Parts: sequence; C-alpha cells; structure tokens
Amino acid sequence: MNFNRLKGLLVIGERKSFREIIEMVEIARKSNAIMIVMMSELKLGDLVLKMQDLKALEKKSDEIAFMIKGHITKGAINPTVIDNLLNCVEVADSLVDDYYIASRELWRMANVEFDNNLLVRLPNSNRVPELDTALVKMLEKADSVFAILKRLLEAADSKEIMKLRHDIELGEEESDNVKDNAFDRLYSLAPTMHYLRFSHYSELLHRFDDILDGCEDLADLVVSVMVSISS
Repeated sequence: MNFNRLKGLLVIGERKSFREIIEMVEIARKSNAIMIVMMSELKLGDLVLKMQDLKALEKKSDEIAFMIKGHITKGAINPTVIDNLLNCVEVADSLVDDYYIASRELWRMANVEFDNNLLVRLPNSNRVPELDTALVKMLEKADSVFAILKRLLEAADSKEIMKLRHDIELGEEESDNVKDNAFDRLYSLAPTMHYLRFSHYSELLHRFDDILDGCEDLADLVVSVMVSISS
C-alpha cells in the first residue's frame, strides 16, 4: 500500500471532517477519564454529578456528529469516501454514548439495597473490588488507545499510520485479556453472588470491551478512507 503524503490528497472538506472527528475522540477520552473516577468514587451524590457531566459530553458529541454529517453530505468530499466518513462519525459518537450508558448502570447499582439473607460470603456491598480493578484496567487501556487514535487521525505517513493501527489492535487485545480473566473470576463467584451483581459486572465488562472494539473499528475506517483516496 502506498499512500505517503496522503494528507496532501485530502480536499478541504475531508481535512475538516478529520479535525472534527478528532474533537469527538477527545470528548470520548474525557468521558473515559470521568468513568475512571466514577469507578473509584461510588457515592450516590458523586455518581449523579459525574453522570450529568457525561450527559453533557454526550450531547456535545451528538451536536458535533450532526454538524460533521452535514459537512460530509453537502461539502467538497470525495464520493468514494463519504460512506466510510459517515461511519467514522457514527462509531466515534457511539463511543461517547457507551460511557453515559455505563454511568447509568453504575448509578442504578449504587441504589440497590441487598438483603443480607441473599448473600453468601460476599460482604454487604454492591461492589467486588477485584472486578472493579479489572474494569479500571480496561479504561486505562482505552485512554492510551484514544491517544493513539488521535495520532492516527493526524498522521500523514503510511508507515506511521499502519504502525499506529497495529498499536491500537494490540491495545484492544490486551484489554480482551483483562476482560476474559475478569469473566473467569466473575463466573467463579457466581454461586455466591446475587444475580444483579453478576448482571451488573457482565454488562460493564461487555460495555468497556465494546469501547475498545469501537476504537479498532474507527481506526480501520480511517485507514479505508486513506486507501480510497490514495488509490
């Protein structure tokens, strides 16, 4: 594949779209940082405030997504890349949505009052620290992947782009390993765990995994745009 100096091939509309998608990636990274805090500060009042912050970021992401789609469909864009650019916007926006959905799940769980008679061995708490640690590890990996994704969107050299794409793939695989180990532990605890706790952790593990998968999908779409323009 040869698309050296490919950014020089982008027309004004396409360059603008990439800059705006970077802004959405930065919003997703801010959302990720808030979620890390939420995982460590699980008091109801704090959760509500952080959830409101994520809702505001979700709204901002929706507004940017709507604006970019208008630029893509009405602006000076190479017709061969319109679909992939639109998909880039959809994927980036869905990343921010995932954080707000996860925040709602944390808030709901924090409101549950368990009956001690339903619990065996586990303390009267809605949290399982070792699973929370795994979730935070996945979020920390997502933060590094977002940084790489931003660099990918800014890159103009083919070798650099493909290296960054590979780095994102490695980050997703490392997060997968954390997720798989966490699920192994979750299932080992299942006989002593209330079904709501099991469902809660299963939901968050899948949700955070979706975020890393989304980053990889976005990277693939960006590479596809670059290839289409250079061919």
